[in-house]
Amino acid sequence: MDQHKVHNYMFRYLEACGGTFLQTDHTNIEVQLNRDLDEELMNRPFYWHYLEKTGRTPEPMIMRLTTDMNSTSGYERVHFGSPRLHQIFQSAGKKGAHTRLYEQTNQGTNTPLYPWLGLNVRISYTCHRRRDDLRSFGVQLISGETVDGLWITLREKNLVNSIPELSFKMAGLVQPTSAVRRIKQYLLGDISNRKHEWADEATKRMNEDLILLDRFYEEEEVREDYDLEKKAIQEQYQPAIELSFINGGIFYLQNDTQKK
Repeated sequence: MDQHKVHNYMFRYLEACGGTFLQTDHTNIEVQLNRDLDEELMNRPFYWHYLEKTGRTPEPMIMRLTTDMNSTSGYERVHFGSPRLHQIFQSAGKKGAHTRLYEQTNQGTNTPLYPWLGLNVRISYTCHRRRDDLRSFGVQLISGETVDGLWITLREKNLVNSIPELSFKMAGLVQPTSAVRRIKQYLLGDISNRKHEWADEATKRMNEDLILLDRFYEEEEVREDYDLEKKAIQEQYQPAIELSFINGGIFYLQNDTQKK
């Protein structure tokens, strides 16, 4: 997961949770937290307990984050694997495992809203190294159209928690469980069509280490540790691809398709 994706993920999380952005660019985020975000991220339970006891006005903190590892701005530096990003992943999974949002309409006439299932997926490529990709998929629940990168569309929408006046929901024909299967099939097909040099390299290194292990134990009378060491080598290098669904929801949009 590169730094650009880390930045985008944090921005989307803070935006969805109601943070007020004071300043942002391609690496930095300065955001005024609301109470929920402060309680979730800033780890100061005694402060909030004190406010509840005294009845004082809360003052949520300002959070300053950067994905520039060379930054000297004083912002908290965040990268994949850092405690802050792990905390945000956990919070996102807890807060937004499922959601239902509607696109705000201002047309003054009856406006149909089409149902989309959106799903954020983490793809982990593991061997002796690990790489994670975050991707966002959508399925239109009437036509079954599947799109890669739905979050780009959602970021441009004004989404609200209740259906706007003069809008009405179109009934879906595709069940959400079926849509999830379509996303999984789409993703597996996409992965199988890609070249995986990392897996070939890991397999090559694993086989080389197994050959060395065999040679070593050829000259040893006691082979009681052989199976353990062989298993350890295989576990270290064996290529694998893991899929995990982070969160998702149903989004009612004016667009009945994302095709250009």
